[in-house]
Amino acid sequence: MESQQELSRIEYIRALIADCRYDDAQEMLQLAMEDEPDNVDYNYELARIFMEMGNYASAISNLELVTDKVRNHLIYYMLGEAYQADNQIDRAIGAFLKATMLNEKFPLPYKKLGILFMGRGDNTSAVEYFEDYLELDIPQDEKEQVKNILQRIRKD
Repeated sequence: MESQQELSRIEYIRALIADCRYDDAQEMLQLAMEDEPDNVDYNYELARIFMEMGNYASAISNLELVTDKVRNHLIYYMLGEAYQADNQIDRAIGAFLKATMLNEKFPLPYKKLGILFMGRGDNTSAVEYFEDYLELDIPQDEKEQVKNILQRIRKD
């Protein structure tokens, strides 16, 4: 169980990140990680900072450390986002697939998979993931947009 001091530290770091004070948060995280280099929360928050700063390779490195210890759909989704931003499409697809396996009701990776497969010209897989996406709890205007995409794909 986290001590009160550790809880306060991570809460303060998250507040810095929310305030876009990435340099301060990164400095605090690096100091905290000297004591606890394998702390999942610290590695995750550092990955968030790296994502915000566009340092995708470092974000990936930290997220991979987290996935070695925690199986969570949100972490795999973020890892997929980092891989995609770093133009590692095969790995992005793998991470998004893992996110869907860990939480079948989490809609975001289905849409990402549809987009990535569509970009590859694999319309069959794109249609499959877009259709799965439509079955989930998403806003009506989003459903209409995806239906329009599906109509265009099916014409090709």
